[in-house]
Amino acid sequence: MEYFTIAKYQDWEIDQDWTSSENDQFLKKGNERVRITSHKDKIQIKRSLTFNRYTKTWVYDKKSSVLRVYVMCFNQFPISTAKFYNENGILIKETDHDEPYSFSLKELILKIKKEHDIDIEDNKQNVVVSRRIEEKIKKPVYEVYLPSKDSIGKRDYILIDGTTGDVLFESAYYSHDDQSIPPFDQYLYSLESKEKEDNAYYKTYKGKEYTKKEWERFQDEWHQNYEERNTSINFWGNVLNRK
Repeated sequence: MEYFTIAKYQDWEIDQDWTSSENDQFLKKGNERVRITSHKDKIQIKRSLTFNRYTKTWVYDKKSSVLRVYVMCFNQFPISTAKFYNENGILIKETDHDEPYSFSLKELILKIKKEHDIDIEDNKQNVVVSRRIEEKIKKPVYEVYLPSKDSIGKRDYILIDGTTGDVLFESAYYSHDDQSIPPFDQYLYSLESKEKEDNAYYKTYKGKEYTKKEWERFQDEWHQNYEERNTSINFWGNVLNRK
């Protein structure tokens, strides 16, 4: 069972970068930072390091000081396993926030570093990272916003499949342009346009009309059958030649 004790932070100093109050204190110790917030019935401890984007949060019962919730975050979204405890401090529930994402956060960090030479773990980098289960496309996704190397004020947007790690969509926009279409909405529009194109009339062959999608499927099947016929002919040709 874990309890909250303010004595743990007695050798920490006030963080002057933030405004503290009686119920909302900002403290620091070396590269460590902590925010202690007192609410009506709970006390929340949020700890972080100055050089990365990870935070750990503990929520304690204000009356008993017993730990009730623990959660870890990266750039404001929950990661790893969140833990929930009852009033007696007994673990009653766990939520694995990484489970829907076969393409892990660590893999995302490596991908962006390799392909864009930017460390999204570094708190000094001007980047934004988020992830969610996107109901409109029925899949988990990561959204990454990077400073563009082309122009100041311009941002690069990357939408990544949370299962495969494939890039679903890339775009660029100016952060102060309120009239621009949000990047994810651009992606949805591109999906709609492709679906219309795939299902529109494309070609007539031997009296039959095909949509683009149907024609591509027909070509794939034709080539597959062609390869199978050639394989069979070559096999029997080799057998007969041996005789």
